[in-house]
Amino acid sequence: MDKLDKTYEAIGMLETLGLPVSIEQLNVVAQMEKDYLQDEIIPLIKQELEPMVEKMRNQFNMKVTYSKENGLNIQLYEPTIQSRSMFPTVEERGYRKKKFIIRVIFPDNHVSCQKIVSNTFADVVKYAGAKNVERLGIMLLGKNIISSSLMENERYAAGQQQIEPGIYLSTYCDTDKKLEIIKTINRELNLNIVIEKVLLE
Repeated sequence: MDKLDKTYEAIGMLETLGLPVSIEQLNVVAQMEKDYLQDEIIPLIKQELEPMVEKMRNQFNMKVTYSKENGLNIQLYEPTIQSRSMFPTVEERGYRKKKFIIRVIFPDNHVSCQKIVSNTFADVVKYAGAKNVERLGIMLLGKNIISSSLMENERYAAGQQQIEPGIYLSTYCDTDKKLEIIKTINRELNLNIVIEKVLLE
């Protein structure tokens, strides 16, 4: 969000000075907003909403729109009725399982493939160096994944791991997002680690 705020300030300054704002500049702002929604807001909504609806048996479609004038609007469409029984079997009850975990092979052939994916994520950051990762500017929940303090929100703070004294890694995201971030760290810092998906039965 910091980059967006600075961009808004720059556009506002141009308008204050009476200078023209080009279509190209407005397109850049729109793309930055799209990226922010895709990378930060949508994963957060998904994490908050899924536990509330995961027991529902039918498929529902929602349309979310936002405008400065009307704010946020959510429109719910008629459900798609599923043909199978509305009552779960014994096997279907219980918590949803992760589809995969992550295995990382470091250049020295050390392997990290932990059942708690956040721990594998933390191993990669420790190997890369917290300061190096911080400089990449990878954002999660609107903040750099590396922080020197715990978040005020207790739920998000519970997803932070202390990887060095006074240095915390935010891991509050799903496995797909962790995999994406690990790949980014590997690519940007030239770690030469091997990253694999381990499918769960």
